Amino acid sequence: MSTVQKRDSKGTERSVGFITPVRAYIHGGRVYTHVASGRIANGLAQHYDKVYLCARVSHTPPESSTDLPLEASNIEVIEQPFWATSLAALKYPIGITKAYLSTCRRSSDLFIRGMCPYVAFVYLLALFFRLRTCHWIVGDPIAVLRAGERRGGVIDALSLVYAWHDRIATRLGRWLTQGSFICNGDALAHAYRSPHTFSTVSSTMRADEFYYREDTCSRARVRILFVGYIRPEKGLEYLLKAFALLKARDRCELQLVGPDQFPEYRKQLDDVAAGCGITDLISWEGYVSYGQPIFERMRSADIFVLPTLSEGTPHVLVEARANGLPCISTTVGGVPSTVTNEVDALLVPPRDPTALAEAIDRIISDGQLRRQLIRNGLIGARTQTIEQFMQLVVAQLDREGNGGASPVRPEGSMACDDC
Repeated sequence: MSTVQKRDSKGTERSVGFITPVRAYIHGGRVYTHVASGRIANGLAQHYDKVYLCARVSHTPPESSTDLPLEASNIEVIEQPFWATSLAALKYPIGITKAYLSTCRRSSDLFIRGMCPYVAFVYLLALFFRLRTCHWIVGDPIAVLRAGERRGGVIDALSLVYAWHDRIATRLGRWLTQGSFICNGDALAHAYRSPHTFSTVSSTMRADEFYYREDTCSRARVRILFVGYIRPEKGLEYLLKAFALLKARDRCELQLVGPDQFPEYRKQLDDVAAGCGITDLISWEGYVSYGQPIFERMRSADIFVLPTLSEGTPHVLVEARANGLPCISTTVGGVPSTVTNEVDALLVPPRDPTALAEAIDRIISDGQLRRQLIRNGLIGARTQTIEQFMQLVVAQLDREGNGGASPVRPEGSMACDDC
């Protein structure tokens, strides 16, 4: 990744505002955040003189899933009030909009991640200050809310209204500022289609972190791995039912890595496991830090399975392939934009334990297929690194707005006007 910092046409220092709904923690003189925002902030800091990270901040020790320390010295945090959920954020209009105003008035460019509260105000500020904008659309909350109940009927209904409002305001804001959308996968790119919409696969994986191996499943026991949040849209009940159907179940174990977010859902999963008689074959590992700790889990596993019901382009599919794992996933959201069935992964329908079990058994029994998936998975993941994602982001922030030049399209991304 280039470390040449950017100046405007007059040689003035350039700064970028990075507005994200992800939590940040300030503790012991350091700033911590989730890897998906932290590595992007560090990447932006290599291209700009100053990065203003506008996030919801808590002055406490970081929670386990937000334990990445920011490395770059030219990142300054602009604090939003610490809100728990998108709906809860509506209680803090003054504090949040003041943070947005401070960010926009000090920045020359604006990079937005995901669904932020009061997003219409963000775009109005960008229009007023004539900022170049690029909005990274990471997931589809509308699809997530439709995938299954999360917090109850009334709250879920209000959340769905909120999500629709956000999508409409975001599309209108991009049109007003003539900005860009970078979307995780073709499905999101279609929902946010415009003359400057790009479908891509976002990643937190650096090119120097790849691990090569030729094969897996050579030990007496086959370790099947899931990594992700333990929440309803991940479809873990279908993975448990699939595990119970495996022909090779007696020589398999299932390891689930990730923090519990919904206690009732976790209880439901425990009941499913007990009903299937597989409780003793499952280990719940909780959260594991990003980087070497999670990579070691992947390198000690044999097969990675993602039974998700809703996704953008999941980082974990890049990470698993980059660590030499044959992968299985459901065909939802941006997953088909990330991997290709029978080439670098096996894809199955969502909510289908039988198809999932057949795919796992197939990888265990077919060494030629398994080695092909590992080999092609590494090749595909090398085109989906954070360096390439940052190339697309910076290219869009360099693009002249208000009807200027056509967007630059780095390798691995796709312009999506009518897709």
